[in-house]
Amino acid sequence: MIFATTRHLPRLALASALAFPLLAAAQQPAELHARLEQRAKTFFADAKPGGVVLVRKGDQVLLREGFGLADVENQVPMTPDKVLPLASVTKQFTSFAILQLVQAGKLRLDQPVGEVVTDLPATLGKVTLRQLLTHTSGVKNISKITESRAARRNDAGIDTLIAFFKDLPLEFEPGTRFEYSNSNYILLTKVIETVSGTRYADYMQTSVFVPLGMLHTRFGSHTDLVPGRAHGYRMVDGALENADFISMTQPQGAGSLISTVDDLNRWDIALSEGRLVDRALMQQALNKVELRDGSHMPYGFGWMISQVQGRDSNEHSGFINGFSTYTLRVPEQKLYVTVLTNSEQFWPDDFAVELAAIALGQPFDKTPAKTVDATAWLGRYDFGKGGMRELKQDAGQLSLVKEGGKPTKVTPAMDGRYYLDEGLDYLSFERRADGKLEMTQHSRLMGDSTGTR
Repeated sequence: MIFATTRHLPRLALASALAFPLLAAAQQPAELHARLEQRAKTFFADAKPGGVVLVRKGDQVLLREGFGLADVENQVPMTPDKVLPLASVTKQFTSFAILQLVQAGKLRLDQPVGEVVTDLPATLGKVTLRQLLTHTSGVKNISKITESRAARRNDAGIDTLIAFFKDLPLEFEPGTRFEYSNSNYILLTKVIETVSGTRYADYMQTSVFVPLGMLHTRFGSHTDLVPGRAHGYRMVDGALENADFISMTQPQGAGSLISTVDDLNRWDIALSEGRLVDRALMQQALNKVELRDGSHMPYGFGWMISQVQGRDSNEHSGFINGFSTYTLRVPEQKLYVTVLTNSEQFWPDDFAVELAAIALGQPFDKTPAKTVDATAWLGRYDFGKGGMRELKQDAGQLSLVKEGGKPTKVTPAMDGRYYLDEGLDYLSFERRADGKLEMTQHSRLMGDSTGTR
């Protein structure tokens, strides 16, 4: 996602945590490693900046590799141990800090935030912690406030940031809609600091990172010396530039953390083993949020709730000046993928999903099919409350047009799917027993929806 994305934890044996990364290459299935590496090389092809990729399944690290340069000006290679910003991937850590405090009996998920942060206006104060965690609060996104964007170069305390939005009217009745807002996690940062009596950075260090052996994960700082830190870049009119500066005090618990893929790997293992909070409490973080009308949106507590090739997944993207990130886990398969990049030109979302599919043994094959006659499927389909959608063909090119919307390119592929645009969502078609034709739109985030011609 874009920014610009109890008891204390049991103390682990740091020696074993630090030794985990990474299983020797000899233990990696060579063919699978080669497929993952080839896909990564294609993604980072011809790139000056690059990124770090880690793929683990079970207890085997299938790929752990750096691509491109961590510092273009000084020609420093990107190595797997480089430190990069997490951007909005930070949110999953902030949400679990809240769950720790819930488990300790210091907070309640359905508690109004005004009971903790007592100087908030009455309307804002009634928003619950659960609504902040799930982006169903209606609090205006600080990232869309002009005055806040203009101040991004400045160091800022948490109260200064909250002042940008706390007196603004809510954008909708809490609990009735999902709308991503970094303001939610800035408020949660304030909650953590108020209840714990310590700074967010210190709480995360002592209660999460050190106990889990995540010794390269911390609150970002432009003044501190951080060994192995990668530099961030952007493309402007086809020319590579250093990324515009942003003070890491601005995103707070919405996007301020920096880390390595090895530390993120340790984090996922701790999640999988239930070492952070009680499993029942943790499961709430991985459930889709239910809105007041009974519908569900694909977001939990700091996680998008999705699927990869039919298997449930927990995912999150991140973007901040100079960096794009993505993390993905398939709990059933103990599969974890993380991609950290140091240029705004990269969008690693689908790339991470493709790596996961390769590791699952079900790779996507979006190679355009050479001979596909889709004439039989052309026409208008009624999706009920989802409206009308029409499959059209013009000069041999298929497109899907949703009523009132713009055409979306449709590409028949070698794996039999009809992919939408450049992403991984796709269409399938079926003739029912009664002779009627059905179109199903498969969305990784929103699930399947079917219309009848």
